[in-house]
Formats: sequence, C-alpha cells, structure tokens
Amino acid sequence: MKFTLLRQCIKDKNFSSPHILSDCDLVVDGDRFFKDTYRKSECQYILGPDCDKYAEFITNKLSIFLNSHVKCHFIFRGAIKSSIDKRKEIHERIVYDQTVTKMSLVSHFQPLFVQDIQKQVLEEMDIKYFVCEYDSMEAIIGVAKKLKCPVLTDTLEYSLFGVSCIPTQSVLCVRGSKTLICTIYDNERAKNAIGVYNKTPMLLTLLNESGSYYEEVSELTDYMPGDFIWPVVKWVKRQREGTMVSKVLERIRGEEEKDEFKNVYERIRMLYEYPFCNLAVKYFQRNRVHGLYRDDKKWFAKGISDGRIAPAYIDLKQGVVLGSTLMNDPKRPDALLAALEIVCYSHCLLTNSQSSTITFVGRRADKTVIQEIYSRWNKKIQQRDIFTKQRDGKRLKSVFTEFVEEVLPGSDFRNHLLFVPVDCWLLIITLVYYIVRKNKDFINAAYCILLSYIVLGPVSKEVDKLKKGESDLRLHDTDSMSFYDNLKCMFKKVDLHQRYDSSTVHSFSEFQHCLQYMNYLNKLCGENIPCTVYHDTYNATFIYNTLMFMENKNHLMKYLKSKVAGSRWLDMYKKVVSGFENCLSAVEKFDKYNVESRVSIKMNYKVW
Repeated sequence: MKFTLLRQCIKDKNFSSPHILSDCDLVVDGDRFFKDTYRKSECQYILGPDCDKYAEFITNKLSIFLNSHVKCHFIFRGAIKSSIDKRKEIHERIVYDQTVTKMSLVSHFQPLFVQDIQKQVLEEMDIKYFVCEYDSMEAIIGVAKKLKCPVLTDTLEYSLFGVSCIPTQSVLCVRGSKTLICTIYDNERAKNAIGVYNKTPMLLTLLNESGSYYEEVSELTDYMPGDFIWPVVKWVKRQREGTMVSKVLERIRGEEEKDEFKNVYERIRMLYEYPFCNLAVKYFQRNRVHGLYRDDKKWFAKGISDGRIAPAYIDLKQGVVLGSTLMNDPKRPDALLAALEIVCYSHCLLTNSQSSTITFVGRRADKTVIQEIYSRWNKKIQQRDIFTKQRDGKRLKSVFTEFVEEVLPGSDFRNHLLFVPVDCWLLIITLVYYIVRKNKDFINAAYCILLSYIVLGPVSKEVDKLKKGESDLRLHDTDSMSFYDNLKCMFKKVDLHQRYDSSTVHSFSEFQHCLQYMNYLNKLCGENIPCTVYHDTYNATFIYNTLMFMENKNHLMKYLKSKVAGSRWLDMYKKVVSGFENCLSAVEKFDKYNVESRVSIKMNYKVW
C-alpha cells in the first residue's frame, strides 16, 4: 500500500510535538532506519563494500539508543511482490544508469553485504530483529500496539493506524547527556485532526495510491489539483458507516478492481480495529528463536523471521532469481551467475526436489534478459535434513557439508583446516569454489582477501582493546599494533581514475555473490560452520590496494617478512594460507584424475 499524499499532508499539517526518548521500548522500521546509511557512512562502493567502516558507522548510530536505555525492536520487510516484467524494468533502469554515467559522476549503488552487515551488527549488539516475508506494515503496527510504544519510521501514515510515529531523522542526542530528543506524531492527535474516527479504514482505503481502483474512486469527490486529501476526508465524514462500502463499489467498474478494493479495505479494517497477535508479536515475546520443524506449516516464514532463511530465498522459493545490480565490466556475464550452482542447490532444498527451474532476470552485456535455467542434481537432496528434530532440537546431519563434497570433491576441508580459525572456514571454502569452478586467475586476489581477514578480524580486535585501555601493554599488544600500522597504508583511498581495473573489480563482485550465497546456504542448513562476519573479513579498499601492490604470493610474503617478521599474526596468516592452498590442491588433484565424476549437476539455459 502507498500513501505518499497522505504522508505529506500529515507533515504539512504539523501534527507533531517534541518528545524525549529514554527508558522505553521502541519499534524500529529497519528499512527506513538503515536507508542510505552506506552512502552517509562515506565509504567507497565502486570497488565493493568496506564492511568494517560501515559496521562501525551503524554501530555508533545504534549506540545512542542503547545509551539512553531505549530497547529497540527492529522489523524489516522481506521481498516485494511484483511481476517478472516489472522486475525486468527495474533491473534495466539500474543497468542503464550505470552504463550512461561516467565514473566521476556515478550515482550511488549499494554494494553487496550491506543488509547482511546490518543484521550481524544487530546480533552483536544483542538487539532483536524480525524479518517479514513480504510487507512489514502489519508487523510494525501489531508489535507497536502490543508493546504500547512508538514507531521510529518515516511512514507517518502509521499514526492513523493507532501508533505514534517518530521520523528517523528527528532523533538527536543532547550534547553531554544520554538523553534523546525527537519529534513525535502522536496517533491521538492525528486521529482527532482528521476526525473520521471509526471510518478511518475507509479513508485509508480510498487514499491507497497503489490500488488499481484509485483513479475511479477519486471521482467521488470534487477536488482541486494538488488537494486530494481533504475533499476525501470531508466525503468520508458525510457518509454513514453502513452504506460507505456500497457507494464506493458503485463507482468501480471492473470486477477485479472491486475485489481488490474489498480486500484492501478488509485488511486495513482488521489492522485498525483489532489487537494484533501475529508472528512478529509472538516472536518479540519469546526469549529464543523459532525452531525449524518439518510439520510446521509456517516453517518458511519463521525461518525468514529470525534470519535462518535469507530474504533472497523468498523469491527463490517461487523460482525467481534477480541478477546482480553490480556491473563493473559489461563485457563479462552477470556477476550472480558465478553463484548459480549454489542458488540452484538452495532452490532444490527449499522445494524438496532434485531439479530446479528458475527464472533469472539478469544482465547480458548492457541489456536485461530473462532466462529460464533448468538444473538437476543426481545425488539425493533431502529437504528434511535442514529441519530440527522435534525432541532434542538437533539437526539430522550436515546438508551443507554434503553440498561442499558434491561441488568440491576431494577438498576434505575439515582435515585441511584443522589449524585454521573456524570463523574463516567458509571464506576459504568459497575461495576454493570460485577459483576451481569459475576463475582460476583469482589466486592472487585470494591471498589479499585472506590478509584482509587477518587484519580486520583478530588483529583489529586486539588493537581496539589496546586503544580502549582494555588490554595491558604487553609484547603481543605491541605486535598487534605494529602489524596493523605496517598495513594501514592499504586502506588508503584509491584514485579510481588512475588505478581502476573493471575486469578485476567484476571478479571481486562474482566472488562476493558466491560468498554471500554460500553463507545463505550454510545458514539454511543449520550453520554447522560459523557464517562469515563480513565486517571482520572484507574491506574492498584494502583488498584492491593489496592486489595492485603485490606481484605474486612470494612478493607479498617477502614484504610482510620485511615489515613484521616474527609476528604471531604473520604466523597465523601463513597457517590460513596453508589451509587454503591444501584445500585448493586437493580439489585440483581430484579434478585431474576424476574428470567425469566431478559434479553431478546438469544445467540448461533458455533465453526469453
């Protein structure tokens, strides 16, 4: 539903008043709260995400609420319902914008991982969040009504649904204090100002701009251009509750439009009149996440709600995949195609099938095309293996491990990575996958990505403790600081006019898609291996600068030895590199002698 005119009317009529936020609950419209935060963080985006800097930015943004003892309940929308043609149109627009815009004037395109980082930061800060399968309006209003608290959102029309609204940009922290001041649009004040009371559901239905009936019902009132809201308000005030619906239906000609009007009216009426006890309300009342049980008809929605199932899987379950919006090198295929095997396997798990037929809306050169992609796996895929047992809550077995063994036979990663921190196993598995399956020339980039993991993860954590005074100045502390200081030059902003290699950046985009979908699949399968924490792993500027600097692995190692010889972090990096190389070598050896049995998947493409 869309109420842009009503929202502007509420702003113009100034229904707001000052408010202090402290020691209270607050429902947060997650999509509105985080909108444009990557751009505002001033992180570069053309090379890919600088995950650590972005995470720091939003952590600071969230901390002001925790410092004021405001308990936040974040709610995100899931997928957007739209036709294939509409999706194609949106994708075409994005591709066109990137094609015609010069590098120096390129508009902002959000890099990968951003939404994943938001949720990972919320988890680290112990802030609970809920993800809806589609629209988040019912969940936001329902939870706010249940908790009797305001909503932090720019969707001010929620104030007519019975909840008070606080615009996201109105929250300010008083200097020298933990007090938050803001502007609030009180629901009682808005309701009294509009003055239709019990007939509010009808008013909202008539003002829903996304309704196919919208133009026809506008004929009910006489209004001047630019002033549609108040004539409708006056018309609703004059009507009797018992005859309003029939009068509107008389004006609507088409049967489909009539049905849509009745459905929207009923949806709004239920939302307005009855206290909500929906999945989101139940979720925030629990102290633990939902289990994923096979006999639960709501298993998919519950999996989406707590992040076990990625929002990208909502469309995928329906057989639709949206291609990459990253277009660094138009001569190369859509970057998401590099992760297609992972996507198709996930689709088979979600649909409990051996075969997958998906509609792929993606890029070919500088055009958007729709492809039908069919794949079939010979090895048995059993959906039941992603569910938990009813009695003890344990998973039946690791489906993710079976997938890795299928696409990377011979990798034996658990043995090769015994001396490698478990939080980078998934990173190494994805690097091996991308190099073996998609891009054998990515080996030098892999060394740079692994170094980024060392610097952003264990080293940065030690440095942060030292800066905060949480660690004694012992030998290993100076080691951490020295290691970081000798590599911080790699975080320097890249002059893209002088050093931009579109093909290299496109390869990074392909790898990022593989890493993202590998994490999605791992989490769907129960996360037996810890998922990649992006802000402890990936800084695109650091990785790109390191790749441009190094000639090969030996050159990089020689440089590190000259700067940080004897460092325990250099020893850790060597172990991580060794684990990666052992996995890669094992898969390549298996490939060499077992060409026929490498991967049991067949894929067919059909372009519309």
